[in-house]
Amino acid sequence: MSEINVTPLVDVMLVLLIIFMITAPALLQQVEVNLPKSTVGQAEGKEGLVITVKGIDEIFIDKEKVSLKDFDARFAAARTRLGDRVVFLQGDEQVPYGRVMEVADRIKGAGVDKVGLVVEGVQEKTKGR
Repeated sequence: MSEINVTPLVDVMLVLLIIFMITAPALLQQVEVNLPKSTVGQAEGKEGLVITVKGIDEIFIDKEKVSLKDFDARFAAARTRLGDRVVFLQGDEQVPYGRVMEVADRIKGAGVDKVGLVVEGVQEKTKGR
């Protein structure tokens, strides 16, 4: 047989394409923040709409920076575009608690019943040592 069998090559390429299609959106929707640390367990997956409070005047809906006065309209637009996905709220540990709760209040006011708070997990120290 003098021809090359390309079927295994196509199979491998399709598997690689699917892997990249799944992992690429997760890598692109991250805003760097210093999350508060907690020993309480957290949700395994973070698939949903991520709201980030990075500073006093820095609020992000996924990776899009918005001002607090435009937050309600932009959040409503993002929810209609993405559907009823889970909403995760993450705030930098240096941001005042009141600012994070103000954003959480606006999210709840938009009709979201469940909001997940994102923290950085740490191992609990063993007691008695």
